[in-house]
Amino acid sequence: MFNDAASGPFEFNESVANVFEDMLQRSIPMYQECQSLAVHWCVQFAKPNTSVYDLGCSTGTLLLKLAQAMGPDKNITLCGVDNSPAMLKKCKKTLSQSPIVCELIEADFNQTLTLNNASAVVMNYTLQFVLPENREAFLKNIYQGLLPGGSLILIEKIKNAIPDLDRTFIEFYHQFKRDQGYSNLEISRKRDALENVLIPWTVEENQALIKKAGFQTVDLFFKWNNFAGFIALK
Repeated sequence: MFNDAASGPFEFNESVANVFEDMLQRSIPMYQECQSLAVHWCVQFAKPNTSVYDLGCSTGTLLLKLAQAMGPDKNITLCGVDNSPAMLKKCKKTLSQSPIVCELIEADFNQTLTLNNASAVVMNYTLQFVLPENREAFLKNIYQGLLPGGSLILIEKIKNAIPDLDRTFIEFYHQFKRDQGYSNLEISRKRDALENVLIPWTVEENQALIKKAGFQTVDLFFKWNNFAGFIALK
């Protein structure tokens, strides 16, 4: 289902894109609930004649839900951005069912990203894949692209600064994956493949980074052990 340790680091390639939704359902606790929360937040803050961005749109399931929730009346432009051509190919196919047109953009999140006329930006499990040294500039670009009163919805895998708690959270998470049908070998290989590719930060580190980017209002709206959702307002 994914690159194992023998084939190198995890990549969002075509083989991953083909099984990505199943992988997310089985690998991320409360995945559907978090998608619904992200849609609710975006609908709350999306303004007519503005843009809503999904950064790390992958196969487009969230974009489709946003399109269905907002409809054509508000004249919202939906923009999906991803760095994987394979994901964007799947995304385009998903959005064939969309009631409104969505713009798809291929971009490297470790490079400068320009957002225009944005009233809401959502990042589900995306910032954790941006190199740590580039995260501040990345969030500052988002802040600058948001209109006053705009929102950033950020859902991330996190770590805990207290080693004992962090180990326990990881144990709970691995048990969750076993309950979804993953073997211990698959869990181990996936963890090895993601080493130095997915780099989680603590809740406090993420909140400090968001504020450093310019956001003054930051809060948690979701937490499950080593997963957290943040809402930030400009």
